[in-house]
Amino acid sequence: MKITCPKSKRHKRFSVSAHEVHDWKVDETGEFVKDMGCIDIAHSPERGDLFTCCTCGAEAKVDD
Repeated sequence: MKITCPKSKRHKRFSVSAHEVHDWKVDETGEFVKDMGCIDIAHSPERGDLFTCCTCGAEAKVDD
């Protein structure tokens, strides 16, 4: 996968969503108490996701 900014080839950092699985500490009613940290990745960034240039905010182009 090759991610490029349509405004400048010099822009090399992009934001994209990933879905993490976290363990939580909860109380006796199941209410959140504390995030125990990431234990797995449910969805890593893929070609069909929205990548945004961190420098200028443009929607990035994604190629194979």
